[in-house]
Amino acid sequence: MGSLKSLAQGFIVAAGLIWLFNVFALFRSGDAWLALLYLLILFIPVSSLTYLKLKNTNPKAAQGTSEKRRNLLFSFQGVALAFWMFDIATTFYAINITGLAVELNPLGWPLGILGAFAYYAPTLVFSYILLFKMKENIALYAAIPLTLLTLFMGARNLMAGAQNFQVFVDTTALATGVQYGLLALIITVNLAVPLALKRMVTQPKVVLS
Repeated sequence: MGSLKSLAQGFIVAAGLIWLFNVFALFRSGDAWLALLYLLILFIPVSSLTYLKLKNTNPKAAQGTSEKRRNLLFSFQGVALAFWMFDIATTFYAINITGLAVELNPLGWPLGILGAFAYYAPTLVFSYILLFKMKENIALYAAIPLTLLTLFMGARNLMAGAQNFQVFVDTTALATGVQYGLLALIITVNLAVPLALKRMVTQPKVVLS
């Protein structure tokens, strides 16, 4: 479970940073309304995760230095996966929704996804084996260049996703009525989700005798 948690943490942090980049890109383009909507959407998971973290009363077991390093290295696999998913989502918009872009991969779209998957899938498995199945220090050291290479590949996906997102920035437009409707919906969800979590956390557990 520790490895899965590290992977998820890396993915969530990277996804949050990407979302902030999207907000900045929208503000910079002059679309303050859509940037505000994006920012309010980000508050939903942030407020939920913060509330759950504050309410978590289970003490965490202290981790050794080696275990911390292994978890940190594996979390970067989640970072790279978030960059890849950002590239896939924005490519889908640029090609399938707007039709303003083409896939440069010789496999075409969407088969071009398989090219990255052929790298990320075995790398993720191999990193897991090195970091959590082999306890020798040499395995930990071997995982470092593999992680750096994965981050390099992820950075390329991030750059491609940023270029594709610019297509979204240049083409998106919302009617005034739709903007106000989405704003009201997102604010409602921002208020409802923490309340729902509070009810779920504070709900008394039934003890069976």
